[in-house]
Amino acid sequence: MISTSPFGDYRLFTLSDGDLTAQISDLGGTVVSLRYRGRETILGYASPAEYLAGTAYIGALVGRVGNRIGGAAFQLDGVRYALTPNEGPNQLHGGPDAFDRKRWDAQILEGDVLRLSLTSPDGENGFPGTLQAAVSFRVAGGALRVDFEGESDRDTVFAPTQHMYFDLSGRRKALEARLQVFSERFVEPGPGLIPTGRLLPARGLMDYRALRPVGHDLDHAFLLAQEQACALRDGDLEMQIWTDFPALQVYTGAFLESPFPARGGIALEPEHLPDSPNQPGFPSIVLRKGEQYRHWAEYRFRQVED
Repeated sequence: MISTSPFGDYRLFTLSDGDLTAQISDLGGTVVSLRYRGRETILGYASPAEYLAGTAYIGALVGRVGNRIGGAAFQLDGVRYALTPNEGPNQLHGGPDAFDRKRWDAQILEGDVLRLSLTSPDGENGFPGTLQAAVSFRVAGGALRVDFEGESDRDTVFAPTQHMYFDLSGRRKALEARLQVFSERFVEPGPGLIPTGRLLPARGLMDYRALRPVGHDLDHAFLLAQEQACALRDGDLEMQIWTDFPALQVYTGAFLESPFPARGGIALEPEHLPDSPNQPGFPSIVLRKGEQYRHWAEYRFRQVED
């Protein structure tokens, strides 16, 4: 079931099925609330003004390209494209005034599906091609399913993601939650968190192959080994992410801003690897003219013994 209510000058869509209820705004395609059996599991603001003033991408859709592009530039077929930087010399999450700031067109489809769509014009933040982007949300069986689509009239790059911060217990203590990531390798970050291009073994402090406390600050991309990307557990609640994206960014919120404390939530972002357009050894995010882009992520909740 989907219901609609005002959210300031925007709209809020409530998707509910059994134990799970999601509230999603047409402002930035933002997941404002995600409640399992009445318990809030993500960070969220109370008003659109707070989302527009924030800088941490709380709950938002980000793109055209999630994560960082080094030097705010890339080459495609021998042509260099200069992007709009918004994090020092680099571009983060698609640049300024990107997907997270837009009003998305909303449709309610059969099967209780919320479909948000957006046209990103040729040259927006430096990206080539007029891009038709769409993201569909469905709540069923204790899970939130998110499907990403895209098509461009020119060859381009495209790799969006959803940027929810999870706090399953409401304690605002991300480092004390337990995390499992199904990964053997992670991206070595260089200056400005731009990858060096090396994939390192996920061992020692970076070994999350078995469920354990997060323990320390992370802002790292893990190359995934299977569709079950991760499990996050805090108290008697567990959330699993399943996806066909090749990577998972794990960020422990060290620079979260008021009203949230530092490390008050953990962002788990199914996505492509950072700086992919400049890293020939990483999975490609090139979207050719007329091709259909499709990726999905599913957030599954369950009660467990504490």
